[in-house]
Amino acid sequence: MKILVIGGTADGRHLTSALFESGFDVTYSIAGIVRKATLPCSVISGGFTQFGGLAQYVLDNNITHLIDVTHPFAQKMSNKISLVSEDLAIAAIRFHRPEWPKHVHDKWIEVNDWPELITAVNTAKHQSLFMTAGQVTQSVIDALASQAKHVLLRTAMPVKIHLPNNVTWVKAIGPFQLDNEKQLIEQYQIDAIISKNSGGDPTYAKIEAARDLAIPVYQFKRPTLAPTQYQCDNQQGCFDLLNILASNENKSNECN
Repeated sequence: MKILVIGGTADGRHLTSALFESGFDVTYSIAGIVRKATLPCSVISGGFTQFGGLAQYVLDNNITHLIDVTHPFAQKMSNKISLVSEDLAIAAIRFHRPEWPKHVHDKWIEVNDWPELITAVNTAKHQSLFMTAGQVTQSVIDALASQAKHVLLRTAMPVKIHLPNNVTWVKAIGPFQLDNEKQLIEQYQIDAIISKNSGGDPTYAKIEAARDLAIPVYQFKRPTLAPTQYQCDNQQGCFDLLNILASNENKSNECN
Protein backbone atom coordinates (compact mmCIF):
# COMPACT_ATOMS: atom_id res chain seq x y z
CA MET A 1 0.00 0.00 0.00
CA LYS A 2 1.50 3.32 -1.12
CA ILE A 3 -0.57 6.34 -0.17
CA LEU A 4 -0.65 9.80 -1.69
CA VAL A 5 -2.36 12.40 0.52
CA ILE A 6 -3.37 15.50 -1.42
CA GLY A 7 -3.67 18.23 1.17
CA GLY A 8 -4.48 21.87 1.59
CA THR A 9 -5.81 21.92 5.14
CA ALA A 10 -4.49 21.34 8.64
CA ASP A 11 -6.46 18.08 8.56
CA GLY A 12 -4.22 16.89 5.74
CA ARG A 13 -1.01 17.60 7.64
CA HIS A 14 -2.26 15.97 10.81
CA LEU A 15 -3.52 12.90 8.99
CA THR A 16 -0.28 12.48 7.07
CA SER A 17 1.84 12.71 10.22
CA ALA A 18 -0.35 10.17 11.96
CA LEU A 19 -0.20 7.78 8.99
CA PHE A 20 3.59 8.03 8.81
CA GLU A 21 3.97 7.44 12.54
CA SER A 22 1.72 4.37 12.21
CA GLY A 23 4.03 2.87 9.61
CA PHE A 24 2.19 3.67 6.38
CA ASP A 25 4.18 4.47 3.22
CA VAL A 26 2.79 7.96 2.62
CA THR A 27 3.62 11.01 0.51
CA TYR A 28 2.05 14.41 1.11
CA SER A 29 1.25 16.88 -1.67
CA ILE A 30 0.56 20.56 -1.06
CA ALA A 31 0.24 23.50 -3.43
CA GLY A 32 2.56 25.44 -1.14
CA ILE A 33 0.87 28.77 -1.76
CA VAL A 34 0.08 29.69 1.85
CA ARG A 35 2.41 27.48 3.90
CA LYS A 36 5.31 25.14 3.34
CA ALA A 37 4.59 21.77 4.88
CA THR A 38 7.17 20.35 7.28
CA LEU A 39 6.44 16.66 7.72
CA PRO A 40 8.53 13.55 8.46
CA CYS A 41 7.51 11.88 5.19
CA SER A 42 8.12 12.73 1.54
CA VAL A 43 6.50 16.05 0.56
CA ILE A 44 5.59 17.36 -2.91
CA SER A 45 5.12 21.12 -3.22
CA GLY A 46 3.81 23.01 -6.24
CA GLY A 47 1.26 20.67 -7.74
CA PHE A 48 1.47 17.85 -10.26
CA THR A 49 2.01 19.74 -13.51
CA GLN A 50 5.75 19.43 -12.89
CA PHE A 51 5.35 15.63 -13.07
CA GLY A 52 3.10 15.56 -16.12
CA GLY A 53 -0.14 15.58 -14.15
CA LEU A 54 -1.62 13.67 -11.25
CA ALA A 55 -2.27 10.49 -13.23
CA GLN A 56 1.31 10.36 -14.49
CA TYR A 57 2.69 10.88 -11.00
CA VAL A 58 0.52 8.07 -9.65
CA LEU A 59 1.72 5.70 -12.36
CA ASP A 60 5.39 6.66 -12.09
CA ASN A 61 5.42 6.27 -8.31
CA ASN A 62 3.25 3.15 -7.96
CA ILE A 63 0.65 4.93 -5.85
CA THR A 64 -2.08 2.52 -4.75
CA HIS A 65 -4.35 4.80 -2.69
CA LEU A 66 -5.35 8.47 -2.94
CA ILE A 67 -6.65 10.52 -0.04
CA ASP A 68 -8.31 13.85 -0.85
CA VAL A 69 -7.86 16.22 2.10
CA THR A 70 -8.02 19.38 0.03
CA HIS A 71 -10.07 22.42 1.03
CA PRO A 72 -13.79 21.65 0.71
CA PHE A 73 -14.03 24.38 -1.95
CA ALA A 74 -11.11 23.05 -4.04
CA GLN A 75 -13.58 21.67 -6.56
CA LYS A 76 -11.17 21.34 -9.49
CA MET A 77 -8.60 19.30 -7.55
CA SER A 78 -11.18 17.09 -5.86
CA ASN A 79 -12.80 16.31 -9.20
CA LYS A 80 -9.38 15.51 -10.69
CA ILE A 81 -8.67 13.05 -7.85
CA SER A 82 -12.01 11.35 -8.48
CA LEU A 83 -11.31 11.11 -12.22
CA VAL A 84 -7.79 9.70 -11.78
CA SER A 85 -9.05 7.19 -9.24
CA GLU A 86 -11.67 5.95 -11.69
CA ASP A 87 -9.42 5.96 -14.76
CA LEU A 88 -6.57 4.10 -13.04
CA ALA A 89 -8.82 1.86 -10.93
CA ILE A 90 -7.20 2.78 -7.63
CA ALA A 91 -8.94 3.47 -4.33
CA ALA A 92 -9.66 7.05 -3.28
CA ILE A 93 -10.83 8.37 0.07
CA ARG A 94 -12.22 11.88 0.48
CA PHE A 95 -11.70 13.37 3.94
CA HIS A 96 -13.51 16.69 4.23
CA ARG A 97 -14.36 18.07 7.65
CA PRO A 98 -18.08 18.59 8.39
CA GLU A 99 -19.79 21.82 7.44
CA TRP A 100 -20.58 24.36 10.13
CA PRO A 101 -24.15 23.75 11.27
CA LYS A 102 -26.53 26.68 11.21
CA HIS A 103 -27.67 27.58 14.72
CA VAL A 104 -31.01 29.08 15.57
CA HIS A 105 -29.55 32.55 16.17
CA ASP A 106 -27.39 32.60 13.04
CA LYS A 107 -28.49 35.07 10.38
CA TRP A 108 -27.20 33.30 7.28
CA ILE A 109 -27.95 34.17 3.69
CA GLU A 110 -26.76 31.09 1.82
CA VAL A 111 -25.52 31.55 -1.75
CA ASN A 112 -24.10 29.32 -4.46
CA ASP A 113 -21.83 31.68 -6.39
CA TRP A 114 -20.50 35.22 -6.67
CA PRO A 115 -23.26 36.58 -8.97
CA GLU A 116 -25.89 35.40 -6.49
CA LEU A 117 -23.95 36.95 -3.61
CA ILE A 118 -23.46 40.29 -5.37
CA THR A 119 -27.17 40.50 -6.11
CA ALA A 120 -28.06 39.73 -2.49
CA VAL A 121 -25.57 42.29 -1.12
CA ASN A 122 -26.84 44.95 -3.50
CA THR A 123 -30.38 44.42 -2.28
CA ALA A 124 -29.40 44.74 1.39
CA LYS A 125 -27.38 48.00 1.10
CA HIS A 126 -24.69 47.33 3.71
CA GLN A 127 -22.35 49.99 5.08
CA SER A 128 -19.27 47.89 5.86
CA LEU A 129 -18.55 44.36 4.60
CA PHE A 130 -16.05 41.86 6.01
CA MET A 131 -14.87 39.46 3.28
CA THR A 132 -13.23 36.21 4.43
CA ALA A 133 -13.85 34.02 1.40
CA GLY A 134 -10.33 33.72 -0.02
CA GLN A 135 -8.96 35.28 -3.18
CA VAL A 136 -11.42 37.19 -5.34
CA THR A 137 -11.42 38.52 -8.89
CA GLN A 138 -11.19 42.15 -9.90
CA SER A 139 -14.81 42.21 -11.03
CA VAL A 140 -16.02 40.84 -7.68
CA ILE A 141 -14.12 43.32 -5.52
CA ASP A 142 -15.15 46.20 -7.77
CA ALA A 143 -18.81 45.20 -7.56
CA LEU A 144 -18.79 44.84 -3.78
CA ALA A 145 -16.79 48.04 -3.26
CA SER A 146 -19.40 49.91 -5.26
CA GLN A 147 -22.19 48.56 -3.05
CA ALA A 148 -20.77 49.43 0.38
CA LYS A 149 -19.03 52.39 1.94
CA HIS A 150 -16.21 50.14 3.13
CA VAL A 151 -14.96 46.59 2.53
CA LEU A 152 -12.53 44.79 4.84
CA LEU A 153 -10.78 42.01 2.91
CA ARG A 154 -8.84 39.39 4.87
CA THR A 155 -6.77 36.74 3.07
CA ALA A 156 -3.89 34.43 3.90
CA MET A 157 -1.88 35.57 0.88
CA PRO A 158 -1.38 38.99 -0.75
CA VAL A 159 -4.08 39.88 -3.24
CA LYS A 160 -3.19 40.07 -6.93
CA ILE A 161 -5.79 42.62 -7.90
CA HIS A 162 -6.17 46.38 -7.67
CA LEU A 163 -8.05 47.36 -4.52
CA PRO A 164 -10.51 50.26 -4.73
CA ASN A 165 -9.90 53.12 -2.31
CA ASN A 166 -12.63 51.99 0.08
CA VAL A 167 -11.17 48.47 0.50
CA THR A 168 -8.86 47.69 3.41
CA TRP A 169 -6.76 44.55 3.07
CA VAL A 170 -5.57 42.54 6.08
CA LYS A 171 -3.23 39.55 5.81
CA ALA A 172 -3.91 36.92 8.45
CA ILE A 173 -3.86 33.15 8.91
CA GLY A 174 -5.99 31.36 11.51
CA PRO A 175 -6.74 30.15 14.02
CA PHE A 176 -8.73 33.21 15.03
CA GLN A 177 -10.08 33.98 18.49
CA LEU A 178 -13.64 35.09 19.26
CA ASP A 179 -12.68 38.23 21.20
CA ASN A 180 -10.33 39.36 18.45
CA GLU A 181 -12.96 38.80 15.77
CA LYS A 182 -15.49 40.83 17.74
CA GLN A 183 -12.95 43.61 18.19
CA LEU A 184 -12.25 43.65 14.45
CA ILE A 185 -15.95 43.79 13.63
CA GLU A 186 -16.50 46.67 16.02
CA GLN A 187 -13.37 48.53 14.87
CA TYR A 188 -14.52 48.57 11.24
CA GLN A 189 -18.24 48.81 12.07
CA ILE A 190 -18.94 45.65 10.09
CA ASP A 191 -22.60 45.00 9.38
CA ALA A 192 -22.23 41.82 7.27
CA ILE A 193 -19.69 39.03 6.76
CA ILE A 194 -18.96 37.12 3.55
CA SER A 195 -17.76 33.58 4.24
CA LYS A 196 -17.40 30.08 2.82
CA ASN A 197 -18.78 27.16 4.81
CA SER A 198 -15.34 25.62 5.20
CA GLY A 199 -16.01 23.91 8.51
CA GLY A 200 -13.40 23.34 11.20
CA ASP A 201 -12.40 25.27 14.29
CA PRO A 202 -9.62 27.67 13.14
CA THR A 203 -11.93 30.12 11.33
CA TYR A 204 -15.20 29.51 13.15
CA ALA A 205 -14.80 32.46 15.52
CA LYS A 206 -16.09 34.92 12.90
CA ILE A 207 -19.33 32.91 12.70
CA GLU A 208 -19.68 32.96 16.48
CA ALA A 209 -18.92 36.69 16.55
CA ALA A 210 -21.57 37.38 13.92
CA ARG A 211 -24.09 35.37 15.92
CA ASP A 212 -23.27 37.18 19.17
CA LEU A 213 -23.44 40.60 17.49
CA ALA A 214 -26.56 39.76 15.42
CA ILE A 215 -24.75 40.38 12.11
CA PRO A 216 -25.80 38.56 8.93
CA VAL A 217 -23.39 36.17 7.21
CA TYR A 218 -23.42 35.58 3.48
CA GLN A 219 -22.43 31.92 3.51
CA PHE A 220 -21.26 30.14 0.38
CA LYS A 221 -22.63 26.62 0.13
CA ARG A 222 -20.11 23.90 -0.59
CA PRO A 223 -19.77 22.91 -4.25
CA THR A 224 -20.96 19.56 -5.54
CA LEU A 225 -17.96 17.28 -6.08
CA ALA A 226 -17.47 14.22 -8.24
CA PRO A 227 -17.84 11.17 -5.97
CA THR A 228 -15.06 8.99 -4.60
CA GLN A 229 -15.36 5.36 -3.55
CA TYR A 230 -14.91 6.18 0.15
CA GLN A 231 -15.68 9.24 2.23
CA CYS A 232 -15.12 10.21 5.84
CA ASP A 233 -15.12 13.38 7.92
CA ASN A 234 -12.56 12.58 10.62
CA GLN A 235 -9.07 11.17 10.99
CA GLN A 236 -10.12 7.97 12.71
CA GLY A 237 -12.52 7.23 9.87
CA CYS A 238 -9.62 7.41 7.40
CA PHE A 239 -7.54 5.05 9.52
CA ASP A 240 -10.41 2.59 9.77
CA LEU A 241 -10.93 2.61 6.00
CA LEU A 242 -7.23 2.16 5.25
CA ASN A 243 -6.93 -0.71 7.71
CA ILE A 244 -9.90 -2.45 6.10
CA LEU A 245 -8.46 -1.93 2.61
CA ALA A 246 -5.04 -3.18 3.73
CA SER A 247 -6.62 -6.25 5.32
CA ASN A 248 -8.58 -7.01 2.15
CA GLU A 249 -5.42 -6.67 0.05
CA ASN A 250 -3.53 -9.05 2.31
CA LYS A 251 -6.29 -11.64 2.06
CA SER A 252 -6.31 -11.28 -1.73
CA ASN A 253 -2.55 -11.76 -1.90
CA GLU A 254 -2.77 -14.86 0.29
CA CYS A 255 -5.36 -16.37 -2.05
CA ASN A 256 -3.13 -15.71 -5.04
